[in-house]
Amino acid sequence: MIVAFIEEIIFRGLMLNILLPKGIRPAVLTSSLLFAITHSLQLLDGQSLETTILQITYAFFIGMVLSLLVVNQQSIIIAILFHGLNNSLIMMGKDNDSSIYTYIIILLMIIYTVFLWIRALKTDGVIAMKNREIAI
Repeated sequence: MIVAFIEEIIFRGLMLNILLPKGIRPAVLTSSLLFAITHSLQLLDGQSLETTILQITYAFFIGMVLSLLVVNQQSIIIAILFHGLNNSLIMMGKDNDSSIYTYIIILLMIIYTVFLWIRALKTDGVIAMKNREIAI
Protein backbone atom coordinates (compact mmCIF):
# COMPACT_ATOMS: atom_id res chain seq x y z
CA MET A 1 0.00 0.00 0.00
CA ILE A 2 2.92 2.36 0.61
CA VAL A 3 4.13 2.04 -2.99
CA ALA A 4 0.56 2.54 -4.25
CA PHE A 5 0.16 5.63 -2.07
CA ILE A 6 3.43 7.21 -3.24
CA GLU A 7 2.89 6.41 -6.93
CA GLU A 8 -0.69 7.71 -6.85
CA ILE A 9 0.31 10.95 -5.13
CA ILE A 10 3.04 11.50 -7.74
CA PHE A 11 1.28 10.37 -10.93
CA ARG A 12 -2.40 11.10 -10.26
CA GLY A 13 -2.19 13.65 -7.46
CA LEU A 14 0.54 15.88 -8.86
CA MET A 15 1.34 15.03 -12.47
CA LEU A 16 -2.23 14.52 -13.69
CA ASN A 17 -3.43 17.71 -12.02
CA ILE A 18 -0.53 19.71 -13.43
CA LEU A 19 -1.33 18.42 -16.94
CA LEU A 20 -5.15 18.72 -16.78
CA PRO A 21 -5.21 22.38 -17.93
CA LYS A 22 -3.77 21.06 -21.23
CA GLY A 23 -6.86 18.84 -21.60
CA ILE A 24 -8.01 15.44 -20.46
CA ARG A 25 -6.43 13.51 -23.33
CA PRO A 26 -2.87 14.81 -23.00
CA ALA A 27 -3.04 14.70 -19.20
CA VAL A 28 -4.25 11.09 -19.02
CA LEU A 29 -1.97 9.84 -21.81
CA THR A 30 1.15 11.62 -20.56
CA SER A 31 0.76 10.65 -16.90
CA SER A 32 0.01 7.03 -17.90
CA LEU A 33 2.97 6.88 -20.28
CA LEU A 34 5.35 8.25 -17.66
CA PHE A 35 3.94 5.80 -15.11
CA ALA A 36 4.59 2.96 -17.56
CA ILE A 37 8.10 4.13 -18.39
CA THR A 38 9.10 4.09 -14.73
CA HIS A 39 8.35 0.36 -14.75
CA SER A 40 11.08 -0.13 -17.37
CA LEU A 41 13.59 0.23 -14.53
CA GLN A 42 12.97 -3.46 -13.83
CA LEU A 43 15.42 -4.14 -16.66
CA LEU A 44 18.19 -2.84 -14.41
CA ASP A 45 17.23 -5.48 -11.85
CA GLY A 46 17.78 -8.26 -14.38
CA GLN A 47 14.18 -8.79 -15.48
CA SER A 48 13.84 -10.17 -19.02
CA LEU A 49 12.99 -7.81 -21.88
CA GLU A 50 9.76 -9.70 -22.66
CA THR A 51 8.57 -9.52 -19.04
CA THR A 52 9.52 -5.84 -18.84
CA ILE A 53 7.62 -4.96 -22.03
CA LEU A 54 4.60 -6.83 -20.68
CA GLN A 55 4.91 -4.95 -17.38
CA ILE A 56 5.21 -1.58 -19.17
CA THR A 57 2.08 -2.36 -21.20
CA TYR A 58 0.25 -3.48 -18.07
CA ALA A 59 1.38 -0.35 -16.17
CA PHE A 60 0.25 1.91 -19.03
CA PHE A 61 -3.30 0.55 -19.00
CA ILE A 62 -3.48 0.50 -15.20
CA GLY A 63 -2.27 4.11 -15.33
CA MET A 64 -5.00 4.93 -17.84
CA VAL A 65 -7.69 3.39 -15.63
CA LEU A 66 -6.40 5.11 -12.49
CA SER A 67 -6.09 8.49 -14.25
CA LEU A 68 -9.57 8.18 -15.72
CA LEU A 69 -11.00 7.23 -12.34
CA VAL A 70 -9.58 10.44 -10.90
CA VAL A 71 -10.70 12.49 -13.93
CA ASN A 72 -14.20 11.01 -13.61
CA GLN A 73 -14.55 12.70 -10.22
CA GLN A 74 -13.43 9.75 -8.12
CA SER A 75 -11.33 10.41 -5.07
CA ILE A 76 -7.61 9.72 -5.28
CA ILE A 77 -8.28 7.40 -2.34
CA ILE A 78 -10.12 5.10 -4.78
CA ALA A 79 -7.07 5.13 -7.07
CA ILE A 80 -4.75 4.34 -4.13
CA LEU A 81 -6.95 1.45 -2.98
CA PHE A 82 -7.31 0.10 -6.56
CA HIS A 83 -3.54 0.34 -7.07
CA GLY A 84 -2.80 -1.30 -3.71
CA LEU A 85 -5.23 -4.14 -4.38
CA ASN A 86 -3.72 -4.63 -7.84
CA ASN A 87 -0.19 -4.76 -6.40
CA SER A 88 -1.32 -7.24 -3.72
CA LEU A 89 -2.92 -9.54 -6.29
CA ILE A 90 0.21 -9.42 -8.43
CA MET A 91 2.41 -10.31 -5.46
CA MET A 92 0.15 -13.22 -4.46
CA GLY A 93 0.24 -14.63 -8.00
CA LYS A 94 3.98 -14.15 -8.49
CA ASP A 95 4.72 -17.89 -8.21
CA ASN A 96 2.56 -18.58 -11.26
CA ASP A 97 4.81 -18.35 -14.35
CA SER A 98 1.92 -18.23 -16.79
CA SER A 99 1.57 -14.78 -18.33
CA ILE A 100 -1.88 -15.63 -19.71
CA TYR A 101 -3.40 -14.04 -16.61
CA THR A 102 -1.50 -10.84 -17.29
CA TYR A 103 -2.81 -10.77 -20.87
CA ILE A 104 -6.36 -11.30 -19.63
CA ILE A 105 -6.02 -8.49 -17.10
CA ILE A 106 -4.55 -6.19 -19.78
CA LEU A 107 -7.54 -6.97 -22.01
CA LEU A 108 -9.93 -6.19 -19.13
CA MET A 109 -8.06 -2.94 -18.42
CA ILE A 110 -8.33 -1.94 -22.09
CA ILE A 111 -12.09 -2.52 -22.01
CA TYR A 112 -12.44 -0.60 -18.74
CA THR A 113 -10.21 2.19 -20.15
CA VAL A 114 -12.53 2.58 -23.16
CA PHE A 115 -15.57 2.78 -20.87
CA LEU A 116 -13.93 5.37 -18.57
CA TRP A 117 -12.54 7.31 -21.55
CA ILE A 118 -15.99 7.69 -23.10
CA ARG A 119 -17.38 8.77 -19.74
CA ALA A 120 -14.57 11.32 -19.24
CA LEU A 121 -15.03 12.80 -22.70
CA LYS A 122 -18.79 13.13 -22.15
CA THR A 123 -18.13 14.87 -18.83
CA ASP A 124 -15.52 17.12 -20.45
CA GLY A 125 -18.01 18.02 -23.21
CA VAL A 126 -20.69 18.90 -20.67
CA ILE A 127 -18.26 21.11 -18.73
CA ALA A 128 -17.15 22.82 -21.96
CA MET A 129 -20.79 23.49 -22.90
CA LYS A 130 -21.52 24.96 -19.46
CA ASN A 131 -18.44 27.19 -19.72
CA ARG A 132 -19.60 28.46 -23.13
CA GLU A 133 -23.07 29.17 -21.75
CA ILE A 134 -21.57 31.17 -18.88
CA ALA A 135 -19.32 33.10 -21.28
CA ILE A 136 -22.29 34.07 -23.48
